[in-house]
Amino acid sequence: MGLKIYSSTLGRTKTCSEEIKNSLEGLQVDRICGMVFCGVDSSMEYSQLLSTLKVAVYRLLGRQVPVTLIPQYLLPNGGLSLDIYTLDGDTTIEIGEQNGVCYGAIRGGEESLLFIEGIPASDFTNSVCQQSEEVFSKLDEILTMHGFAVDDIVRQWNYIGNIVSCRDGKQNYQEFNDARTRYYAKGQWQNGYPAATGIGASGEGIIVGCIAFKSAARAIFAIDNPLQVAAHIYSERVLIDSAADAMKSTPKFERAKVIQTNRGAVCFVSGTAAIRGEQSVDASSVREQTIKTIENIEHLVSKENLVRYGCQPYELKYAQLQVFVKYAEDYQQVKQVVEQAYPQLSVVYTIADVCRAELLVEIEGILISQ
Repeated sequence: MGLKIYSSTLGRTKTCSEEIKNSLEGLQVDRICGMVFCGVDSSMEYSQLLSTLKVAVYRLLGRQVPVTLIPQYLLPNGGLSLDIYTLDGDTTIEIGEQNGVCYGAIRGGEESLLFIEGIPASDFTNSVCQQSEEVFSKLDEILTMHGFAVDDIVRQWNYIGNIVSCRDGKQNYQEFNDARTRYYAKGQWQNGYPAATGIGASGEGIIVGCIAFKSAARAIFAIDNPLQVAAHIYSERVLIDSAADAMKSTPKFERAKVIQTNRGAVCFVSGTAAIRGEQSVDASSVREQTIKTIENIEHLVSKENLVRYGCQPYELKYAQLQVFVKYAEDYQQVKQVVEQAYPQLSVVYTIADVCRAELLVEIEGILISQ
């Protein structure tokens, strides 16, 4: 199976149906396995906006597909962005729903892929622990139903409202990491943890989406970055909890994950920031942080580094790139650096808190072999 991603920027919610329709032009709609919208509308609650988008997609396609809504403000002027995920090759796509969560179960030869839309907690006023455990329970039901285990997850997106804030003395991100660690204890993780992004979101909610993948060849590679300490072995010095004796769980993800399919390779790059070793760098300069972040990514996906971790030296091309900017006033500086590095690439920029207070920018991406 071969993954492709088509990105576009839409207008305001009230007029987006026509623009979604335009984004579908030329695509084989029966090959769509997921759609990811990003943006907020101050006139609509998250659940209402998500419902509006799902209804619009259903009317246009004549069927359900997994629809994720990321509650982050789209730079520079609001609106919505849209990423459409499609699969080619000899694959069957079964769309289903469980507990209100839509998923696409894809099979092709000896390969199976499960695309699960972003699962929002049912009540954003609950504690981060309660929300996280509810979301992971729903996620686990879908995985189990289709013969996947938790350690088959290769890419996970974690959106955490007020990520660096504290509730009842505990940092939201740390509380999420603790819940994730408890859930991940069910797996063996012989192919490494998923690539993942843990990023802020508007409001108080927890939203988690993922892609799981299985192959008879087990052609799955965890890619580390020699410039950085692996996040899952961070020392307690960089983990935040108000209780001195707290057992602080590390963030369980790899810097990148490569899956080798029968039609090439897909490289999922985790949310990446200006961290060297395990310490944040250039805290006072968003420009320098952006430069360091891009250097980290380019080193991570280089042919030399792929080979270092047992992968073939693929020629990888960016299919998707998203940039999270902490402060809107930094947008132009960040955009200038990113465009200089990737002049031909369409990039999505949003406002979002990063997982450390001193970090001003984070970048994630998906690359596909040529």
